[in-house]
Amino acid sequence: FSDIRSFTALSEKNTPQETIDFLNSYLMSIGPIIRKNRGFIDKYIGDAIMALFPGGPDDAIDAALDMMQQLEEFNAIRTISRRDTIKIGIGIHTGECMLGTIGEEDRMETTVIADTVNTASRLEGLNKRFNTSILISQKTLDSLRNPGKYTITDLGFHQLRGKSDQLHIHEVICRQTGRE
Repeated sequence: FSDIRSFTALSEKNTPQETIDFLNSYLMSIGPIIRKNRGFIDKYIGDAIMALFPGGPDDAIDAALDMMQQLEEFNAIRTISRRDTIKIGIGIHTGECMLGTIGEEDRMETTVIADTVNTASRLEGLNKRFNTSILISQKTLDSLRNPGKYTITDLGFHQLRGKSDQLHIHEVICRQTGRE
């Protein structure tokens, strides 16, 4: 999951058309990064993106780090245009999920459903509390093919909203240079 910080405040300053134009320009800069890293976008939820990475969490973390780099370029253009810059938060969790069709007779859609999805969303939301950008679960860390490729900080166990058990979480800082 990724989400734009303070999106409500940003949209209050703009017309609905300006908000849609902003979102489309942001999504056009981020969507290709997800695909480049072997992910696919399940859905856009307003300013949030829900993406899946069937190849594993290394792809998700690579996409997250590339998204943060792309955000710097996106914000540089916004600064030149005298527009507010933005921040995003990303939450990554690993586990099983199911793609299915939900809805009712007059309105159906496909989506991915599972506790894994809810946990990733909750992790993304914790970025606000910790003033971080990318948070992952211990399960994600344990599933990495090459954890030494990244600089990761242990943030300990924390309660996620709506969850009964605490979750061991970590912040992903960057890729370590020369560690592919």
